[in-house]
Amino acid sequence: METPHNKLKTGDICVLGAGPAGLACGWAMEKTGNTGYSIFEKSSVHGGNARTVNHNDFLYDTGPHRFHTRNAEATRRISELMGEDLHSVDAPARIFWQGRFVDFPLRPSQILKNGGFLYTLKAARDLAISRTIPSRNDVCDNFSRYARSRFGRTIAETFLIPFSERLWGLPGEELSPDIAGRRLPGFSLLSLLKETFLGSKNSDHLEGRFFYPNRGYGQISDRIAECLDPRKLHYNHRVVGIETKEDYIASLEINTDSEKVIIKPGFVINTLPITAIVNMMNPRPPEEVMRAAAQLKFRDVILVALFIDQPYISDAAVTYFQGSEYEFSRAHEPRNRSLAMSPEGKTSLVVEFPCFRGDDVWSCNPEQLTNRLIKQLDKMGLINGSSVFDSDVLRLENAYPVYFKDYIQVSEIVLSFLRTFKNFSTLGRGGSYFYGHLHDFISEAFDVVSAINQFKSQPQKTHYPN
Repeated sequence: METPHNKLKTGDICVLGAGPAGLACGWAMEKTGNTGYSIFEKSSVHGGNARTVNHNDFLYDTGPHRFHTRNAEATRRISELMGEDLHSVDAPARIFWQGRFVDFPLRPSQILKNGGFLYTLKAARDLAISRTIPSRNDVCDNFSRYARSRFGRTIAETFLIPFSERLWGLPGEELSPDIAGRRLPGFSLLSLLKETFLGSKNSDHLEGRFFYPNRGYGQISDRIAECLDPRKLHYNHRVVGIETKEDYIASLEINTDSEKVIIKPGFVINTLPITAIVNMMNPRPPEEVMRAAAQLKFRDVILVALFIDQPYISDAAVTYFQGSEYEFSRAHEPRNRSLAMSPEGKTSLVVEFPCFRGDDVWSCNPEQLTNRLIKQLDKMGLINGSSVFDSDVLRLENAYPVYFKDYIQVSEIVLSFLRTFKNFSTLGRGGSYFYGHLHDFISEAFDVVSAINQFKSQPQKTHYPN
């Protein structure tokens, strides 16, 4: 009797991982009529760290994901794919500071209201110094310097540095300025003075306009998976070994629930962490590559979802907790993205604990972590602890790459080595060591598949070197 494993063909394009990037590659191949592919996923579900969890009558995402229209082609593809199941959301992002919600990015008038007049003057003074008296010798080679030079010492040390240190797991002096990205738009000294003395407000500070599926962000992955030939998507298939010969990937060793499978790929598209890839290779990559891979880190996340017997908590799409006293970094209320995420009259709050595998948070008993969180949120006045009637805890490995100071140079050593293999390409957060988003991966997947189709049209070796 033929098993699913017998259908794995030598010469197939092998996609490693069925997260958003891997699924997008399969989607691109289906769109271009390339049916000679297989996707291998170690777990029993697709979507990776961008899926939606169904817990009783509630839905919640594995993080406060949002689809932004930053790439026109990716937006067109997702809009056509989702149709009426994709809607626009206009909900603010907030920071919980001094017992109140303030807008993110920061609005100067709220700094005055929450921090007080003396704090605001100090923040204004530091901002003015940072903007009008820049030090020519103060090169922003780490995030702490960047934050102080752009926002002034007071704002940087109140909000940006402590939050970033907890999020990324390293001191600000060891983090790259690149972590700022689009997440830290500034405000000007003029806007500070206008809002302080004239009451002017600028709605552009609100970071709350995005697209979102009706039944959770994971609905995008589900819809992409529906576009694929189900026989091509292999769950519970863990890649455990990679055999290389000269400049080709010669074979993949894959463990299933019942057996070990060896397949000779025509081409390999990787979306797994590059650190895992080089450690699976035989022969062992050069020592320089292995040393570089050992320096690369991925941040893990524990999500605690609280299910609450009340209609809502706030109107925020996401809330950030900047204080160094918190173990958690941010929270989102799924119903504020789509009412279908919670039963009528009830809500949920999904709280994110960034950590590394093996540290105190990761090793904490789920029940203890949940109880500790409920007590703290109750004390903060965010929820009534007695209204929490259920909870769920989810662990996410390799959620995002850590941008330490020299991450570009170090990751490039590994990526340059991987690029020497002619039948190998790598993308996604783990596969390119890039903190990208869904629109990035969709665009990249179609580009990669286009390049592979050109590669396959050229004369190739009929056998691998001995």
